[in-house]
Amino acid sequence: MKKSAKTWLRLGISAGLLLVLLLFFVDLGQAWRAVAGASWEYLLLLLVAMTLDRCLMSYKWRLLLVSQGYQAGHGEALKAYYLATFAGCFLPSTLGADAVRVGLFARPERPSQAVAASIFLERALGFVAAALAAVVGLVLLAGISTELPAGFFYLSFGLLAVATLAVVLSFSAWAERLHGQAERRWRERSRLLAWVLDFVKAYHQYRRQRGVLLWFLFLSFIEQGAPVIFNWLIARALHLDLTLLESAAVTPVVFFLARLPVSFSSFGVLEGLYVAFFRLVGVGATSAFLIGFLLNLASMVSALPAIPMYLRGGISRSAKPPQPPSPSR
Repeated sequence: MKKSAKTWLRLGISAGLLLVLLLFFVDLGQAWRAVAGASWEYLLLLLVAMTLDRCLMSYKWRLLLVSQGYQAGHGEALKAYYLATFAGCFLPSTLGADAVRVGLFARPERPSQAVAASIFLERALGFVAAALAAVVGLVLLAGISTELPAGFFYLSFGLLAVATLAVVLSFSAWAERLHGQAERRWRERSRLLAWVLDFVKAYHQYRRQRGVLLWFLFLSFIEQGAPVIFNWLIARALHLDLTLLESAAVTPVVFFLARLPVSFSSFGVLEGLYVAFFRLVGVGATSAFLIGFLLNLASMVSALPAIPMYLRGGISRSAKPPQPPSPSR
């Protein structure tokens, strides 16, 4: 399927899910009154919190690159994060946000393979942290609600175990031997294969940075608390009785399930999960929908500082994906 068709499909899924929620679960009158009477100072605090969270994300990513000896400024990494988020939210690009980051950050002194490897590792460790946070959330939720299906525990524990095992194996001596065999067999066959082999080699270099990886994983786990605070701030803005403990029980589970890239910026999927899970802590369907919808909107608004960067041509460098280098002779 073409990338443009996938984009339209995701938009269609989002629109369809939102329509179903609005028609069958949401009281539009109640929703309007809640928004009209909202305390907007909490929503401003939400945008500040999202900005701080994005700074933490860029710090973690830069940490990986610097650990491999590549120069990367804090401002440069943050700019790339903003532009990639902006592209993913607003631009009809055929590239994903991660590919945009690679295109923006790759330099002769920072090979695209090394940048791509850092982003791949960022995603892998982020998934492990999200799965761990989901397990903690389910434990909290089990103490609050008696309606939680036991299957969610097995699913979360299983995914956490699989993700952790995959990361550990990817840094093992066995994986290094496989890479060596692939180097000897495939290096000279094509530029693409040579690029992939260089990418795998750059990724495997991180096995020597265990302290950095553990610090990154710890920060990623702590970062899972950011959406907990986001939801609590929105609930305060809407005058809803949602405690931080209740938000901590539900939010990590919802965000872990919402990682599937099936909708446009998670619209529709996130709201549906909020309606399904926040009822377990006594939040009604309309209120849960509003929390999810306002969170999605705030996430897009928080990416708007990228507009001046974009207008200055900051994203034009990534209009095409970086070309794989010629194989070594």
